[in-house]
Amino acid sequence: MSGNESKRGEPRVTIGRRDFFKVYAAAGVAVLQGCRRRDEEWIESPARRSTALPGASVWRRSICGQCGAGCEIEVRTVDRLAKKIEGLPSGFVNAGGVCALGHSALQELYHPDRVTEPMRRGASGELEPVSWEEALESAATAIMAAPEATTVVSGAPSGPLLGLWRRLAAVVGAPPPVHWQSADLVVEREAARLTFGEACRPAYDMARADYVLSIGAPFLDGWRSAAHFAGAWAELTADRRGKLVQVEARHSLTAANADDWLPVRPGSEGFFARGLAGLLLGSGTVGEEERAAYEMLFPEAPPDLTATAERCGIDASRIERLAAELARSRRPLVMVGGSALDGENGVAAGAAALALNLLLGAVGREGGVFAGVDFGFEDRLAGDADAAVSPAALADRLDGAGESSVLVVSEADPLHGMPGFEAAFEGAGTVIALSAFFDDTALRADVVLPIQTDLERFQAVEPDPVRGMPALLIASPTVAPRGEARHPGDVALALAAAAGSALPWPGFQEAVEASLSDVFTATRADAEDAGALPESLIAGALNARQFVRRTTDAGGLVGTAGMRRAPVRSAQVDGDGAPAGLPDPASMPAPAAPAGVESFTLIPFESVKSGDGRGANRPWLQELPDPLSTVMWGSWAEVATEDADRLGIHTGDIVRLTGTAVEIDLPVIVLPTVRPGCVGVPVGGGYADYGRYARGRGVNVNVLLDANRRVAGVGAFAQSGVRVRVERLRRPRRSERPVIYGRGLRQAEEIPVGWAPHDGGKA
Repeated sequence: MSGNESKRGEPRVTIGRRDFFKVYAAAGVAVLQGCRRRDEEWIESPARRSTALPGASVWRRSICGQCGAGCEIEVRTVDRLAKKIEGLPSGFVNAGGVCALGHSALQELYHPDRVTEPMRRGASGELEPVSWEEALESAATAIMAAPEATTVVSGAPSGPLLGLWRRLAAVVGAPPPVHWQSADLVVEREAARLTFGEACRPAYDMARADYVLSIGAPFLDGWRSAAHFAGAWAELTADRRGKLVQVEARHSLTAANADDWLPVRPGSEGFFARGLAGLLLGSGTVGEEERAAYEMLFPEAPPDLTATAERCGIDASRIERLAAELARSRRPLVMVGGSALDGENGVAAGAAALALNLLLGAVGREGGVFAGVDFGFEDRLAGDADAAVSPAALADRLDGAGESSVLVVSEADPLHGMPGFEAAFEGAGTVIALSAFFDDTALRADVVLPIQTDLERFQAVEPDPVRGMPALLIASPTVAPRGEARHPGDVALALAAAAGSALPWPGFQEAVEASLSDVFTATRADAEDAGALPESLIAGALNARQFVRRTTDAGGLVGTAGMRRAPVRSAQVDGDGAPAGLPDPASMPAPAAPAGVESFTLIPFESVKSGDGRGANRPWLQELPDPLSTVMWGSWAEVATEDADRLGIHTGDIVRLTGTAVEIDLPVIVLPTVRPGCVGVPVGGGYADYGRYARGRGVNVNVLLDANRRVAGVGAFAQSGVRVRVERLRRPRRSERPVIYGRGLRQAEEIPVGWAPHDGGKA
């Protein structure tokens, strides 16, 4: 054995005296810094050429785009390859937190089944690789042939990118684009408009409240920003300072962590809010001004305690105790979201729950509810283009449009996520998909345009207004894009140019910078008339170019606590009476079960594992046990112990859920925490492809939903309240057994979990 080989036959690394002291000094610095605290010198801007030594770690700031929360993150890179994601401690929204979906963005970036080149469906009927020029020409030709029959669908959160898609639709002569978003976002804005007079997303100051009542909002399960609300919940409950009560039909992760959980009947959340208001009004603690504001919205007498307890299925003493505790609290707060807004009476339930904040004096005060505001960069990039519409309009547009219709889908999968969309999709003439993967929509598209993932693109995001302060967050790319993938904003601009309606910017980054420059100029000209940024945010900049450079280098613009405000009642709802059409959930009849059939109420829910399904193609998330059921690698149905005993069902059995015209088969988990008469199924499974780790796994619960059931007042699809029949089929075959953590119901070697993110290959 030579002197340069180890006992295992591997080359031995030798270093000189000078190199030894270099390594020793570097190790000392690493120990002093610790695992998470890093000096700013180690955080390098990707705009500058890297000076790091080969193999050295460099942390780069970025923004997580897995949802609309806008969490700021820092990414550890080695030799320009992303290795690890952490929450940015100074993050505006998340303050250092990041959820499992955010951590898994590395597996999205290096996924072995990514779409990395443009594709077009050929004469054989298969998708074939083509150049970007050919793909854009095919897409633009279809759009120019029928601009009025072109429908654009954008899955980008509200902000500059959505504004650019609105601008594209306007310049090519298409109708306003469809904004692909969950139904409760649309319902939430309408409920706020009816209650407060301003169509905004309410911002809840949970951290400074001392008693929080959450009606249907599973904020620890991924609703809005799990990272933000997890931190706020920790502050609320620190040293037992505050209390959290969760009112929700399903035993979610939020309900499991609450101080008290009230499992109301699905669809009765609005009735519960009205009954609770009656107890507060009779407590003698409500001021005359608060009483007048509430009774202007709901002039009818609220239901009594007995009726509320019977309708909601909750013991009367628990409701009475809740009302007494709310009345005694110094800074109570009522939140609403999730399942409370997903039913046909979602707007009524949301308005009734938000109106409780009027009774409690929680609007616009510390620990209360504020108006969610932004800087308006979406409208600045959109120009005079009309606002985007909700997903409910998508199927209506395609129905009857015929072969001339064109569907442009960016970062969305309506074929998988929209109930009853199959027939309308089949009737579409040309489908153009901007996607990084072959999801259900891209798999059947005529043209597929590959787009960059979060860490590969320039980002300009107006985050979810969970803090009540406006912000525009900006981040440069962290790593180089894979293959020929492009920024979706750049693709939108290229489509406009190819269609003969070029916009005045060469790329999305230039469009954002031009908007920033215009804001600076308008503010300096006349701040009040321009309605632009506060002077404090542009102080010190000599000119627009310097302001843009300073803003991008600083990571964007962030508002201050002084910019938070209460919702402003608009002129349309001012006056002596209540806003026209304000529904009262107490006057709505309870949903009736189908006659002669033992049915269950279906509760579709987003698991903390994979959200709405976008994480279903990542083995990290598939291998992550669901926090409550501990299921991995597939879908499941949650059934109450009481119901399972009656039907002879055991954990692991295959059951069939039958809806109006469709049925699905999946394994069952029997849990004592499930409300009897309900069955919960996670969304986001059952993809036709979406990569090797999602293909053929789970079921798509959306097929059980009824496309004709809409939320009254907004037309959004009603996801909760669907009735299904549950029946046991058989014990599962070996290949069908659910993976339950620690129970050994399936052998681990059958599951592909090894993955080296640095090269996208199998370990």
